[in-house]
Amino acid sequence: MTTFSAGSTLRDAWKDTIAHVPTLLLTWLASIAAFVAGYVVWLVVSSLFSLTGDSSLAGLGVLFGLVGGLPFFMLSSLTGVLFSAIPAIFYQRGGQVVSFSDAYSILVRRWTRYVLAGVLFFFGATVGTILCYLPGLIVLSSMPVYVNKVFTTELSIWECFTSSFAAVYSNDKGWALVGMQFMAFMLAYVTCGFCLVGLVVYVPVLTFFLQLYISRSGLVRAAV
Repeated sequence: MTTFSAGSTLRDAWKDTIAHVPTLLLTWLASIAAFVAGYVVWLVVSSLFSLTGDSSLAGLGVLFGLVGGLPFFMLSSLTGVLFSAIPAIFYQRGGQVVSFSDAYSILVRRWTRYVLAGVLFFFGATVGTILCYLPGLIVLSSMPVYVNKVFTTELSIWECFTSSFAAVYSNDKGWALVGMQFMAFMLAYVTCGFCLVGLVVYVPVLTFFLQLYISRSGLVRAAV
C-alpha cells in the first residue's frame, strides 16, 4: 500500500486523465449518441401515434416510445458509468492505459452484472433519500468504492454493495473519502458554478483522483 499524499495524488491523477483523454472523449460521445438515439425512437413513435388524433392512442404512443427507447437509454447510462470505471480498471491493471475498445468490451461482456448493480445502487440511494436525506447521502458516498468493486472483482453484486459500506465507514481513510467527495462538490460549485466547460475538465480529474486515493489508501485491492 502506497502512502497517500494529496499533492502527489492530484499530479498523478491529472497525468492519468490526460493519458485517457481519447478514451474519455469517445465514452462521452458514445453516451450522448445512445441517449439521442433513444430520444429519437421515443419522438418518432409518440409522434406517429399522435397523428391519429386520438388522445388515448397518443398516451399509448408515449408509453411505447419509452419502451422502444429504453435499450438506448440503458446503454447511455451504462456507458456513462465508464467514466468512473475506467480509472478503477486502470489502477487495478497497474497503470496500463484503458482504451475505449477495452472499456467497451468489458462493459458488453458482463452487461447484465452492471445493469443489476446499477439498479441495486439506484434503489438503495432512492429509498435512503426518500426515508431521510442522510441515508441517501451515505449510500451515494460509497459509490467510488462500489463501482471499483463491481468492475474489478468477482464478488457478487450484493457483496460489492455491503463491502463498500464496510470499506468506507469502518475506518478513518474511508471517512476521509466521504470528506473529499463533499469538498469536491463544494469546490465544483464555487469554482465552476457547475459550468459545463469547467466540469468537463474537473469531473474526469476528480474521478481519477478518487480512484487513485482509494487504491493507495487500501480501501480496495489495487496494483498501485
